[in-house]
Amino acid sequence: KYTLAEVAKHNTKDDAWLVYRSKVFDISAWGSHPGGQIIFTHAGRDATDVFNSFHPKSAYALLDRFYVGDLVKDDRGKEVTPFSRDMDVIRASAFKMGLHKASSAYYVFKVASNVALWAAGIACCAYNGGSMAMILLGAFFIGLFWQQNGWLAHDFCHHQVFDRRVFGDIMGLIIGNVWQGFSVEWWKDKHNTHHAIPNMHESEEGLHDGDPDIDTMPLLAWSQTMARKAVGAGAVGRFFIRHQSFLYFPILLVARLSWLLQS
Repeated sequence: KYTLAEVAKHNTKDDAWLVYRSKVFDISAWGSHPGGQIIFTHAGRDATDVFNSFHPKSAYALLDRFYVGDLVKDDRGKEVTPFSRDMDVIRASAFKMGLHKASSAYYVFKVASNVALWAAGIACCAYNGGSMAMILLGAFFIGLFWQQNGWLAHDFCHHQVFDRRVFGDIMGLIIGNVWQGFSVEWWKDKHNTHHAIPNMHESEEGLHDGDPDIDTMPLLAWSQTMARKAVGAGAVGRFFIRHQSFLYFPILLVARLSWLLQS
């Protein structure tokens, strides 16, 4: 039997315990987790909500290998917040209303329209007749093709299109890796972590409990907490943060290059 205070001491990647439905699990240094580093975002805490949000029913059978004990009777239920209870009701209602059922016709259209954008871009560049306007039009179509692929891969990799996840993984590889040039494995690790702890700052370096999607210092600050860190970011960092309202869109113009390098 363990208390929540005892579980809280195991909050690092190499020493990671978490709670699921009042049971305690030791997932220390588990590098082969299919979802990536997201599993360590709730080390030392209750992970019931995030586990239910991300996993298919087949994952429940894997829990036994990590089981180390139960919460003491006095702590059972304390880990469940009013917010968690509300989310359970909302999740159940969403499934009951069929909001998780994808439209096959819609995704057939989206994939086909993306291929059409690519073909239009290639055609404009290949048959430009020496016209710079045609080349720029082709660049526009290819840029739109890449942008749309980002959201399309997002949907497939979130497993919201197919009942069988392997089909979503295959489409993610085609649209993300081949068409767009991003590693979807890199993206899934990063983006799943974002959904587990959206817009949260890392409480302490090395605890893996911060949202990587807002890790944009010293170029952009998304909160006062981040902006205050600009004081120690040097003259260049202070300049970017001070003028980020004007620099935001120019920075996004080169964001694709940054993501390609990261992935």
